[in-house]
Formats: sequence, structure tokens, C-alpha cells
Amino acid sequence: MDLALSPARGQSDIGTMPNLLQKAIDLAVRAHRDSEDPPGEPYIIHPMRVMLKVSQSDDAHQDEQLRCVAILHDTLERTDLKADDLKEAGMPKEVVQAVRLLTHDDDTSYSDYVIQLKPDRLARAVKIADLMDNADLRHVTFRPEKNKDRKRVIRYAASFKFLTDQMSEQDYRRVMKDAE
Repeated sequence: MDLALSPARGQSDIGTMPNLLQKAIDLAVRAHRDSEDPPGEPYIIHPMRVMLKVSQSDDAHQDEQLRCVAILHDTLERTDLKADDLKEAGMPKEVVQAVRLLTHDDDTSYSDYVIQLKPDRLARAVKIADLMDNADLRHVTFRPEKNKDRKRVIRYAASFKFLTDQMSEQDYRRVMKDAE
């Protein structure tokens, strides 16, 4: 996917080198262009909310790689972007690895996906923030007659409990059997 970073319209690239986070934001905005969330808002708003959830209130103590993973967390799963595109854009291997771990493929159960990403510090923190945003009642589509909506809410709650060490892997797998 051609998402080469270039200066904004009207700006010169002479003497300016975007920092890692700016590169990640630019990449995510370009990748999610023309995508919408179910409520009809630009999809990029979701990764931005996740990035803000992992951000610290004190700008001097930000974890740049963590914020990069947060803004990029859905790019491999929901766009044409590939891991090699992240590498070519200058993303460190830790960022690329975490984004890969956050990419759920259809061949892996949701519980196995969450269990696999848990040991990675960056992926785990972003997944927790992602679950919190996805479960925010202002953004949740819930139709009581739809079993898949109920299962999704259970998946979010159980995954959050597991990732925050409030549920053992054994209990998590048991709960998830009924939610997948």
C-alpha cells in the first residue's frame, strides 16, 4: 500500500523530520481514510481515542512506542496496510510486533488471540485500552435479540478481566467457550 509520508500541503520538508509518533499518526490516518465506524463517524476516531487512553497526563513521561502501537492497532486488521509497510515507515520492531499481535485473524479463536498478546507489554496495554473504548456504552451497538451482541459484550468483559489479572487463564478459557 503506498502510504509514503510527505509534508502537509503548504509545508516544506526542509529541516523537518517527523518524530515517530507523528509518522504513526500520519500512517494511521492515511490507512483508515474513507473507513467508517458503525455509528458513521470516521474510523480513525477509534484509534485516536485508544491512543489518548494510553497517554499519560504528564507530557514529559509519554511512552512514544506505546502511543504508536495504539494509533496503529487496527491498521493490519482493517486496512490494506502490511507489517512491512510499518517497517518501511520507520516503526521499530517492538511497535511492529505489538501491532501484529493485536491483529486478530479468523483462524485463531478470540481467547487464543488475547492469551497470545498478553505477555507483550505494548500489545497488552493497547488491548486493554481498546476493550475499554469498544465497551464504552456511548459506542456499543447492543441489540438484546442478537446473540452475537451479547457474546461480544461477554468477550470484552472477560478479556479485560484476564488482561488485568483479575481472571485466570483457565477461568478465561471456560467463560470464552460460550462467548465465541
